[in-house]
Amino acid sequence: MRANRKMLGLLLAAAASLGMTACGAAIPDMTEEQNAVLVEYAAGLLLKYDSNHHGRLVDPEDLEELESEEVYAQPEESQPKEEPEPEEEPDNTATVVDNTEEAQEEPVYRSIEEFYGIDGVAMDFSGYEIKDMYPDDSTDDLFFAMSASAGCKLVVLHFDVSSVSGQDKDLDMLSLNTKFKISINGETPKYALTTMLTNDLASFKGTIGAGGYEPLVLVTEVTEEMAQSIQTMSLVMRNGTEEAILSLD
Repeated sequence: MRANRKMLGLLLAAAASLGMTACGAAIPDMTEEQNAVLVEYAAGLLLKYDSNHHGRLVDPEDLEELESEEVYAQPEESQPKEEPEPEEEPDNTATVVDNTEEAQEEPVYRSIEEFYGIDGVAMDFSGYEIKDMYPDDSTDDLFFAMSASAGCKLVVLHFDVSSVSGQDKDLDMLSLNTKFKISINGETPKYALTTMLTNDLASFKGTIGAGGYEPLVLVTEVTEEMAQSIQTMSLVMRNGTEEAILSLD
C-alpha cells in the first residue's frame, strides 16, 4: 500500500508540471488540447490507484479475499444417488386346480311318484314307440296331433298310471310343477315336448279309477339316425332345485 501512495504522489507532481510553462527543452511545448488529454489520462491513473474508489479494477488484496471466499463457498460434491432396486413384479399367474379326479356327486334315483310326493298312485314305464306323427290317423277321437320335423322322429314314452289306494285317486300333475327331461344313449337330456295332449304325463289332470289305470305319455324328438339306434333311456325329473333320475331300461 505504501508503494501505491508513492506512485500517486509522483503522478500528481507530473500532472502539475505538465500544466506549467517549460523553461528548458526537457519538456516539450503542448497545446491546450494536448495538455487536457494528458491531464485526463493522469486523472484516470489516480482513480485506478485510489483505494477509496470502487471501479471495475479490483485491488489485488481484495481479489485474493474474494477468491478465498469462493473456494470456501463451493458446495460439496454431491454424492451420487443410489438407484432404487427394481421391485419384483407380482406373479399374477392364476393357479389352475384340476378337480377332474374329484368324485362327482352320485345321481339320485327315484320313482316319479316318490320324487313328486304323490301318494296312492303308481307310475310304471311300459315302453316306447317311434312315430312320424302322434297320435296317428287310426285314433278315433283325434283332438290334437303333432308331427316330427324333417329328418327327425318322435319318440313316445308310455306310462301306466294306476291307483294303489283301493279307491279313486285325483291326480293333478300340472300343479306339482313337474319338469321332465329325456336322455337317450347317455346323451345330454332334452326337455320333453310341451303338448296339448290330454294324456300328457307332465300336464295330466283327472281321476284314476280304483283298480284301473290311465295310459299317459311323454314325447321327445330325435334324429332318424338316433331313433334307429336307441339302446338306453333315462328320465330326469326336476322340481325347483332338486333333481332325480329314473332309468327306463
